[in-house]
Amino acid sequence: MEYLYLKWLDYKTNKKYLIGALCRDKEKGKYYFKLSKAHIEKALKEKVISKAILPFSDYDKIYESSEIFAIFKIRLPKIENYTEEELRDLLEDLEMDEYDEFEYLRKTKGILMTDKFIVEEEK
Repeated sequence: MEYLYLKWLDYKTNKKYLIGALCRDKEKGKYYFKLSKAHIEKALKEKVISKAILPFSDYDKIYESSEIFAIFKIRLPKIENYTEEELRDLLEDLEMDEYDEFEYLRKTKGILMTDKFIVEEEK
């Protein structure tokens, strides 16, 4: 299993708050996501986040899907709209041999201008 962690970045303090873990089981072709209740409750208590920003609501559930979850999908390029040359340039820039959603998130951290979520490996 491969893991990436969804975090919320507080730009005022530059502190990162763990929201949950995204796991991929390549053999089964499945994605899993689990919220981190203790970390979220801390962020809620510190008033850094609100429940409204959370991608899922059930702390105790492990979400499962054969496709990557929407909170991550919006962080991916629409490669079906890319020309062969554009895709080749993207892969070259990211030092990837072929396009892989999970690897793309790992390399780009899934940063968007519209929210403060980031996707990171645990170090």
